[in-house]
Amino acid sequence: MRRAIGSAIALLLCAGPGYSQGRPTSPVPPSPLPVARITLFNSGVSYTERAGQVEGDATVPLTFRTAQINDILKSMVLLDAGGKVQPAVYAAKDPVSHALRSFAIDVTQNLDLRTVLDRLRGVLIRVDVRGKAVTGRLAGVEQRQNPRDARQPMETLANLLTDRGLVSVAVQVGGQVRILDERLDQEFRDALALLATGNDEQRRQVTLRFAGQGKRQVRVGYVTEAPLWKMSYRLVLGGKGDAKPYLQGWAHVENTSDDDWDGVSLSLVAGRPISFIQDLYQPLYLPRPTVAPDVVASPLPQTHGSNLQEELKRRPAATPAEPSMNAPAGPGGSGGMGGFGGGETLGRSAGKATASMYRRDMAESLADAAAGSVEAAAAGQEAGELFRYDISSPVTLPRQQAAMIPVVAGGIEATKVSIFNADTGPRYPLNAVRITNGTGLHLKGGPLTLFDEETYAGDGKMEDVPKGDTRYISYAVDLTIEGDRRDPGGSSEEVTSFLRRGVLTCTRTETRRTEYTLKSRAEKARTVIVEQPILPEFTLAEPKEPSERTSDRYRFTVTLEPGKSQTLKVVETRPVSEVVGILDAPIDQLTLWISRPSVGLKLKAALEKIIAARAHVRDLQAQAAGKDEEIKGITADQDRVRQNMQQLDRNSDLYKRYVKQLDEQETRMQTLRTEAAALRKQATEADQALRAEIDALSID
Repeated sequence: MRRAIGSAIALLLCAGPGYSQGRPTSPVPPSPLPVARITLFNSGVSYTERAGQVEGDATVPLTFRTAQINDILKSMVLLDAGGKVQPAVYAAKDPVSHALRSFAIDVTQNLDLRTVLDRLRGVLIRVDVRGKAVTGRLAGVEQRQNPRDARQPMETLANLLTDRGLVSVAVQVGGQVRILDERLDQEFRDALALLATGNDEQRRQVTLRFAGQGKRQVRVGYVTEAPLWKMSYRLVLGGKGDAKPYLQGWAHVENTSDDDWDGVSLSLVAGRPISFIQDLYQPLYLPRPTVAPDVVASPLPQTHGSNLQEELKRRPAATPAEPSMNAPAGPGGSGGMGGFGGGETLGRSAGKATASMYRRDMAESLADAAAGSVEAAAAGQEAGELFRYDISSPVTLPRQQAAMIPVVAGGIEATKVSIFNADTGPRYPLNAVRITNGTGLHLKGGPLTLFDEETYAGDGKMEDVPKGDTRYISYAVDLTIEGDRRDPGGSSEEVTSFLRRGVLTCTRTETRRTEYTLKSRAEKARTVIVEQPILPEFTLAEPKEPSERTSDRYRFTVTLEPGKSQTLKVVETRPVSEVVGILDAPIDQLTLWISRPSVGLKLKAALEKIIAARAHVRDLQAQAAGKDEEIKGITADQDRVRQNMQQLDRNSDLYKRYVKQLDEQETRMQTLRTEAAALRKQATEADQALRAEIDALSID
């Protein structure tokens, strides 16, 4: 069993730093500026640096995919060690049909011989037919039926004005027509060449130009889209004696570019710099208004009347300001962009495992064998806010190929634990390891395969682990420990009540209890990490402090002896306040507050006085309202009496009685109005006095 495991892991762990693979069968022409350095980022881009030697005034063409042009135009940096960088030239992305209109001969449509000749009218040409050449200016083109054989297709005749006069020449198959106007001939060739470039939408050429003398080094760097590089890890536990657990980290990179990497310096940056695409390749045209020209027609005979003056007011069209062209940033000091910095030798902060051939006795443990089988091929260093792995050996990787590169190889602090989280596993905890990153490297997140006692133990997922930080990585279900979580319920207990500036506040403590029961069937003592969700507004009361705390959960450490059970009690509390305005709250609610146990004698007496004062104010207001209601009743009765009086004789007894009744009612209403006003005044004064007294109250 051990031999089979050792053989399988040997294939996994013995890959060395040679990343060269078989090259494609189709040869790639060498570039004058080969790829010298690649930096891959986790934001979907890569930084490529090309370097080479040029002599004198040099022109270097580089071909890119059309989709890369915007990134090239946005990020390209050029350096000439002993000369000067000249403007880089590239074909504009003007639509071909738009650009072809600038040529003397329109080739935007499919052209037959007659159409071509028709567009050359007036041009000096030479027609070679059957070994004879006729030279003249093309006057016109016509087609006619073949006089010798009507079954033959129509003939094309070029009518030329020669020194001998007008001559018609049949342009037959195999004949030759040459444009003798050199400028027009070159225009025709250029138009066809441009038309051909429109058929290739996949590639675009950027021509770099350098001016100088002698041989010298030049460099060019640019950012392009690239696949994300990835990390995967292997953690081996169970080494001999005091040997640390062994960690291997492999970087997965893909060369999806159009260039082979031949001895390239490769750097891998752990971080997410902001990167975006802006369309700099598409020409932009500013819409302009069309203004009709002033055309003055010939005047007609006319009679002349009074003086007329026509005034033409013109508003000149606004000329848009040209965008400012910022000079490119200097090349120095860009950590993580791979190249145009000061050229210092990169530090090597990661210790390398001792390189050796994979030759060992099969009885050795997996951890001891792995520690000597793979050499870390990367050194790490900070790159601004990012972290960079610099591959120490040059990388050779053909295009459209991928490679696994060991960047981490060495011992690491790792402790086996079990993690119980009832929300994810209500019965069994998970086997896990607690690692402490003492490698000196930033460990980028990725999948982790764990081997324990020379046996595959499970897979886990590791997050980014900065230097010196710790992480838990779970990899299997622990069936030797059983857990249970119970929530006995909560309670609420009033603590204090106080009154300040008319606001009555009662505080109480709400308590939440959780009990965990853990039972071990393991043969050895086990450490269990119990995870408890953190509830907003609650404070941990028992235990006083957790072993660890994350952004959303507490962690408590429980040591379980073999075959034993243990209970963990977690108590959380939070203060809850109930606030009431004693001037606005119903009197019945204030009466209930007096009976609360948290209300002291002094506060109770104050509340009783306030309740009595509010009742007095309410009684005065009710008496005033009663007076107002009586006045309304008398007013309604007076309206009835006046309507009856309109039907009676003024000298009748009933009429006189009604007059007396109205007089008495008026006297009563006057008395009621006076009493109601006095009651309202008393209520207002009592209310103001109550408010002033309440504002001055402060009772704890």
